[in-house]
Amino acid sequence: MAAIQSLRKNSWILTLVIGLALLAFIVTGLDTSLFSSKQSNVVAKVNGEEYSYDEYYNVYELLESQQKSSGQELSYAQREQLHTSAWRQFLTGKLFEKAYSNLGISEYKSYLNMQGVSDEEIQDITVGENIDPELQYYFRNPQTGQFDKEVLVNVLSNLSAAKENNPEFYENWIQFEKTLHENTLRRKYVTMVSNGVYVTKLDAEDLAKTRNEQFTIEYVKVPYESIEDSTITVKDSDLASFYKTIKNQKRFKQENGVSIEYVAFDIVPTAEDIKAVEDAVVAKAEDFKTTKNEKLFLNLNSDAAFDANYYKKGTLSTAVDSFAFSGSIGDMTPVYFENNSYNVAKISDIKMAADSAKVQHILVNSENAYAVIDSLKKVVEQGGDFAELAKKYSVDSASAVNGGLIDWFHEGEMVRSFQDSSFFGNVNGLYIVPSNYGVHLVKVLAQGPKSKRVQVQVLSKSVTYSQQTRSKIYQNAVKFVSENRTKEQFEAAVEADQALVMRSATTEENQRVLPGIDDSRQVIRWCHQNKKKVGEVSEIFRCGDKFVVAVINSVEEEGVQAFDKVKETIKSEYIKEQKKKTILADLKKVDCSSLASVAQAKSLTVQESANLSFASLSGPGIGFEPVVFATLSAMEKGAVSQPIAGERGVYVAQVTAKETAEVTTVEKEQAMQKQRVSSIMTNNIYKVLEEGSDIEDNRINFN
Repeated sequence: MAAIQSLRKNSWILTLVIGLALLAFIVTGLDTSLFSSKQSNVVAKVNGEEYSYDEYYNVYELLESQQKSSGQELSYAQREQLHTSAWRQFLTGKLFEKAYSNLGISEYKSYLNMQGVSDEEIQDITVGENIDPELQYYFRNPQTGQFDKEVLVNVLSNLSAAKENNPEFYENWIQFEKTLHENTLRRKYVTMVSNGVYVTKLDAEDLAKTRNEQFTIEYVKVPYESIEDSTITVKDSDLASFYKTIKNQKRFKQENGVSIEYVAFDIVPTAEDIKAVEDAVVAKAEDFKTTKNEKLFLNLNSDAAFDANYYKKGTLSTAVDSFAFSGSIGDMTPVYFENNSYNVAKISDIKMAADSAKVQHILVNSENAYAVIDSLKKVVEQGGDFAELAKKYSVDSASAVNGGLIDWFHEGEMVRSFQDSSFFGNVNGLYIVPSNYGVHLVKVLAQGPKSKRVQVQVLSKSVTYSQQTRSKIYQNAVKFVSENRTKEQFEAAVEADQALVMRSATTEENQRVLPGIDDSRQVIRWCHQNKKKVGEVSEIFRCGDKFVVAVINSVEEEGVQAFDKVKETIKSEYIKEQKKKTILADLKKVDCSSLASVAQAKSLTVQESANLSFASLSGPGIGFEPVVFATLSAMEKGAVSQPIAGERGVYVAQVTAKETAEVTTVEKEQAMQKQRVSSIMTNNIYKVLEEGSDIEDNRINFN
């Protein structure tokens, strides 16, 4: 820092500073931790037991693969949310595993690397009398649509072979079996907790009595909104005093945090950058029209890869669809702008295809798979029984037991090569089809109606900034950082530059994103790892299409939020309290011995609400007013209350009727309360386990 301060005194060296900074930018991809002492791989300590970052990251990768299975690319925000979900799932699993082990309801499964149920229990829910509902859903007879235990047993009996011949299926099963163990143990644990709840008959009798003792009231309500907010004077000193009376409420608790200010230098394409992209597409359009190898051409010249799909009418973009279904092979569109890209579309092929099919297949994934499938194809062509061959040779055990039958399927339900052979081929045709599972022999049994399909290729270039533009923006950021090394200088510079917008945020240690800034975890890590350096300006961070510079404002310790942070939040509560005091004081000047006198004095009407009890939270016409109902439930019939401050106003009320009704019974109340308490306990099991554990969270040491 001293060196930079010295350079600032010598403006003629600024060019050298920028040059050196640009050189530094080239190597910013290097992680400085590579040159430091060995870093611990412990991401968490739970009750003294250490867990590695790899264990946590394996959970993240599993969640990520599940999200990606839909075929959609995850957004930055979705990936960041997955980190939070993965941590919660990882920590939940560790806490529950310890609880299971302590109770002796689990045993360690080395092949799964986890706590699980006994072999007898897992056998019972996979092939025994209590088969898991999800297994019943997936293993159904194609003809009847009903669960077929024989299919399931056959698949599981071939797991050893599947480990070598169909490793993807084997891995999927292992993951599914882990889930079976986890879910079964969780149900056992929750059942134990739930069965530990008991509501005594005496408690149930008392609760039933409070519900069955019904009363009707008449009341006059002086609403809080009858006083305008603007008439209430709000001083900071009064708000601060009010906050002292409520600050111990749970809602005002805060975690460790670092308050920062930050600015972003947006890297956006200039008009010259945009024109250069358009010119590049125009220049390549003629070569695109005449190329003999579209796949290679697009790989070399386009942001959009070769698209092997054949599309139905109405499924392409509006800029292309009409053109594609009215043109011929080789036709091209003019250059058009869509989705922040300049594009040229070309019809590369036209075919007729079905939208569904019914097939038989044999899958082989050995080293000589092609030779085996070719031999089987010849056997079938010479009259061999396809179904018997599938049962004998296919490693797709789920379909092999049914002679390789895959009943009617539609687009998107099979891998592309398998689907294309089934939809574009001929009925009764035999096709050798490679896929990521191995090599298939496919026989098309039947097809849905055929329609025109068009294959379209797009030469596309996204509009983006040039290297020159990025360098210029970076130079601006370097100049800003080199000239502003303190919080005061930082704020003054932002105020003087209308192009810069300063934002502020209070960051928690494991927060993933700053508001409005993608890929900003690195900024959050910096501010927490340097939180003792309040007022210090950061290095330059590359966050997506922005360069970000931050300064540390303050450090907030775990505990109660400071008054300044909640001042605006509690203002409405304070105003409500002042209205309450004003109305109560005003009613002291009124004859409250009868509702009529109160109503007359305040120009209000007497209202009624019935079917109330001590247990009531809301009532007809009056709404949510539990304090009012609890107060009135203890009053004698005919008595008029003193003013009661409620949720929506101040009430003067009279109990006009009391009766005992059969709203509930002791038995119903006992069952209902047991269910309610069990539900509360079940929903809070994780929270209880977490609060009772010593957890050291080291995620800040990792990305």
